[in-house]
Amino acid sequence: MRTPSRGSLFFCESCVFFSLFRKARDHYFEIPSDSTGLVHYALHVFLLGLVSVVACLSQSPSTPDIPAPRPVNPSAASFVSVQELSMSAKALREYEKGTQLLSKGDPQASLKHFLRAIQESPASYRPYHNLGLAYARLGQLEAAAQNFEKSIELTRSSFAPSFCGLAMVRYNQNEFGPAQTLLQHALLLEPTSSTGKYFLGMTQFSLGQISDAERSTREAIQLNPSLADPYFLLARIHELQHNPSAVVADLNTYFKLAPSITVNPDALPFLYRAEQALPH
Repeated sequence: MRTPSRGSLFFCESCVFFSLFRKARDHYFEIPSDSTGLVHYALHVFLLGLVSVVACLSQSPSTPDIPAPRPVNPSAASFVSVQELSMSAKALREYEKGTQLLSKGDPQASLKHFLRAIQESPASYRPYHNLGLAYARLGQLEAAAQNFEKSIELTRSSFAPSFCGLAMVRYNQNEFGPAQTLLQHALLLEPTSSTGKYFLGMTQFSLGQISDAERSTREAIQLNPSLADPYFLLARIHELQHNPSAVVADLNTYFKLAPSITVNPDALPFLYRAEQALPH
């Protein structure tokens, strides 16, 4: 088993884990007040992207590229190795069946396979993590949280994606403070994750921590200038700071980077408002 390089595991950026939060941006247009519907929509789209990580986690232990939790100390490394070896062939088959169904957009059908995998190999973190994804896709948030927490427990708090999944459940429940804490822990495990910095910035924006949100967003851009959505968040920050010229620059960069199918429908009206606010 080869340990992935730093940044390749957390949010699995090579597998478009960045799309986890796409359109959750709809939630940070304003400091939250009565925004429950937007948050629910945010989690829905977050989970559509989250399944892209599932494919990375579904490989057989014999596959060299399988991600393993990045250990925070040598004892954690040994523990993770032992519990991974405990996954039986039958459990692995069930896990892979569930992962395929989840990746195809059928979380309900995936549940029984993850549960069977857990029954066969209760010491493996991976079925718990993906079961958490499936429950979250179904809107069963507390069940999702319990399984993310179990994955965190089994990996001795060394698997960043489970912290992210739990953070997004809390975010959906308007528990922005706990979500922020979870994301901060995930970033301790993978400090160079651009998407992690972006997610943290969005959560900080929702908490009204505008200066912190700007710093996290700029760090995300510095780590990966090709990501589009951080520029959209930065535009919202600049809008609050009454800086229309910066908003226009941010949005122009956003349009250059964002694939046409993922462009936020409010982006053009937003750009128009900012252009109208420019000094003449």
